[in-house]
Parts: sequence; C-alpha cells; structure tokens
Amino acid sequence: MARAAASRASADRPDRPAPARRGRPPRLSRDALLDAALVLLERAPRESLTVARVAAEVDAVPAALYRHFASLDELLDGVLARALAGVSAAPVRARAAWPGQIRDWMTSLRRELLRYPQVLGLLGRRGRTSPAWLEAVVTPLAILERAGLRGALLARTHLWLTETTVALVVQEAALSLPEQVRGARAALREMTPERRAALAPLVGQIGTLDADDTFAFAVERTIAAIAVLVDAR
Repeated sequence: MARAAASRASADRPDRPAPARRGRPPRLSRDALLDAALVLLERAPRESLTVARVAAEVDAVPAALYRHFASLDELLDGVLARALAGVSAAPVRARAAWPGQIRDWMTSLRRELLRYPQVLGLLGRRGRTSPAWLEAVVTPLAILERAGLRGALLARTHLWLTETTVALVVQEAALSLPEQVRGARAALREMTPERRAALAPLVGQIGTLDADDTFAFAVERTIAAIAVLVDAR
C-alpha cells in the first residue's frame, strides 16, 4: 500500500524541469585583462607592459588577447584609461573658485600617476597620443576657460599647466626626493671644496622637505602664475 501511495503521489506531481546548468563564463574578458594589466603595473611598475606579460598573468596565450583588443595600442589605451579613472572619480569642487579647482586637478593627477608610474610612458608613444590622456586634460581646459582665458593664451596656458604637472610627476616617479638627497650627499664628497661648501647647505635644507609639501609649493606657484595671466586678460 505504501508503495502504491507513493506511486500515486508521484503521478500527481507535475514533472519539474531539470534545473538549467549554468554555462561556464568566459575565462577572459576585456575587463579581466585590464584588471590583470593594472595588477602587473602595481607589482612591477618599472617593467614594460607587454601582451606577453598580460597573457601570462591570466594564464593565456598572447593571441587570445587579440580577441578583445584589436592592437597593442588599444590595450595600452584601455590600461591608461583605467589608471586615470581616479582623476575623474575625484572631480574638482564645483563651487570652488578656479584656483581651488586647478589645485584639485593637479593633486588628483599626481596621485593617480604615482600609483601607476608606468603609465607615464603611455601618455604619448610612437607619435600616438592616447585618447584617455586627452579626456583627462579636458577638465583643466574648462577651468581655465571659466577663469576667462581665451584663444592662443588659453592654449599656451593649458599646455604649460599639463606639461608642468606631468614633468613634476615624472621627476618624482623616476627619482624620489629622499633618493635625490642621498645621491646629492654622496656626490658632494667628490666635488671640489669650494663647490661642496656652496651646495652642502642647500642639500641639507632639501633633506628636510616633504614630497607632498614640495608638490604643493609647485602647485601654488603655478596657480600664482596663471593668476597673473587671468588678471591681465
């Protein structure tokens, strides 16, 4: 009887479809490859970023990357866009006056470029300027326009501002301030007594400086120079 009841209960229940098996997600994706590239930049910022290294990071063959990126330039542009995303993620203060907005932009650009110093070489390469870099420099252009600069003066000021900021970061990324001081102190021992006596006090003063304060000093001097142009427009 028990067997018959069980059989009737089974017959009364509608057949349930077997649960659908989830398909295996693709192992590689554009986002995954860009994430892997950023991991490589953080782990070894002074090593060149290549298709072979990114492929090895995700345990794939280099040819597999070209299913997601048409060329190495497209991959590197994507990496740069990811690295500079923090500049857009921390927008300038909308209600701040233009000097405060310029300060915000320069500071955020330095922060992101120092996080991934390898991308400094991706801003312009083999005659190619990355669209990601042009997008990053639209912000100060709009700020300078709101400050009242126009035409050739706007172009010169914008170029000077962006190149000055990048140059400061390139120097800091290539040779930090403490490294500069250590190198200068070692070099002093090889100089003539007269030149050593002239430079030793300067090296001593530089040794007391902080990298953040030094960059902030450069930012304020940059803003002061732009203010002269704004006031004289």
